[in-house]
Amino acid sequence: MRKLKLRHIDTLTAFMKTGSVTEAAQVMHTTQPNASKSLKQLEDFAGIPLFQRIAGRLRPTPEAEILYEHARRLIDELNRFETLSSDLTQMKTGTVNIGTLAAFSTAVLPMAIEAFSRRYPNVEVRVDLLDGDKIHNSVSRSNYDFGLVHHPEHEPDLMAQPLASSEMVCLMPPDHPMAEFTVVMAADLRGKPLITYPRSLPFGAAIFQTLSDAGVRPSGMFVSNQSQMIRRLVERGLGLALVDRFSVWDANETDRIAVRTFEPTIPVSIGMILPKRRPLSIVAHHFIATLRRTLETPPDPALSPVAPARPDPGQPAPSPSERE
Repeated sequence: MRKLKLRHIDTLTAFMKTGSVTEAAQVMHTTQPNASKSLKQLEDFAGIPLFQRIAGRLRPTPEAEILYEHARRLIDELNRFETLSSDLTQMKTGTVNIGTLAAFSTAVLPMAIEAFSRRYPNVEVRVDLLDGDKIHNSVSRSNYDFGLVHHPEHEPDLMAQPLASSEMVCLMPPDHPMAEFTVVMAADLRGKPLITYPRSLPFGAAIFQTLSDAGVRPSGMFVSNQSQMIRRLVERGLGLALVDRFSVWDANETDRIAVRTFEPTIPVSIGMILPKRRPLSIVAHHFIATLRRTLETPPDPALSPVAPARPDPGQPAPSPSERE
């Protein structure tokens, strides 16, 4: 038995639409003998009569009519397949699924999505905010194209890629007296209301340890595990804040916050985890490239044009009141 081929389906469809072998051959860009041969091979494959010659013309049998309905739907699906393949290649469709920590959803990820969507407006971007353990578990099961975490590590089912490194920064309202300084020292926070992460988070523990080492105790404390909440509290003038710099990647002079370098440095990083068993899609590759470009040019946290001189390392730092 001969194998059914796509040209047999195409020839049947062309013949049923035109009612003529000669015209079907023209549609198929072939000769009339080749079209007749293709229809005969289709009939041999079916094992039943599909055509009868009546009054000098080839007529389809009822069985041919039934096969034609299925052939027409098959051709429509193949056309949709071709269109979809072209759209995927040209980034006219597709979906990127991302699992991320909330810290990256405040600035870095929205900036990357904005840039990506301007270039590829028809690609859908789906983002879920999860804790670190859920991101690792979900990405390892290929529920996401990739995950964004602070400290990516290689695991049996995951690949890890670092993206960028930075540090904690100090936030304050733009009209705060300390906004005139380029660098905020730990000692500068003595007696100031502070907004930051809880001790239960690694960043929070690092911040509290840094302040403790400097002998600093803030006058009041607002604690949140969400960078977005911390940023909003600073905007409302409730205090100074120490936050992950990636959460204010989009900050500038027009915002309702001022961003300043904090010392001693508390390092932070952003990295990516990917499933080992599932290759990245074309759209995911392009989105990651956009994310990398977003992270290539870090914002300058020293937004004031003039910064006061720092004291010599061997000299005690002046009190905040003396500096202000």
